[in-house]
Amino acid sequence: MIPSRMALLRHAIVHRAKPSQVRAADARIRGLAAGALVLVLAACGGSPSVQIVLPAEGEMVEEGSSVMLTLEVSGLTIAPAGTMDPGTGHHHLMVDRGLPVGGLPIPAFSGQVHLGQGQTEYELTGLEAGEHMVIAVVGDGSHVPLDPWVVDTVRFVVGEAQEDPQQ
Repeated sequence: MIPSRMALLRHAIVHRAKPSQVRAADARIRGLAAGALVLVLAACGGSPSVQIVLPAEGEMVEEGSSVMLTLEVSGLTIAPAGTMDPGTGHHHLMVDRGLPVGGLPIPAFSGQVHLGQGQTEYELTGLEAGEHMVIAVVGDGSHVPLDPWVVDTVRFVVGEAQEDPQQ
């Protein structure tokens, strides 16, 4: 059994260790704890992540077409909004917008799509020609972005249909 950090610090104080010795012991303990956390996360598959699978980065989409967004996660479960179970969340899409404020519920605003039913796909329609960016943010059951953030970004272009030169 590994003694707790507090137990080791109490031991150092009781035995009248010098402050520099206490700081050195504290730093070693923190280093061991950080190493143990890394091993645990590695064994559990790492920290949660989200990936925008479709569209592909830099993809050209024909103007007037819809854009199907497909999202995948690892290390957490996508659940409907309101689910407060540990290890769960749901998607929010920021379309041509920056990240929302951390630590606060993501507000409803133009350019934000809330996938509150636990959806992992969404069809974007009505995008004008030009470059576009979508940021997927996973929020908890009360719409607060997870901490640490679980986000991914994709950029794509909506453009005019290209004629096939071989026709």
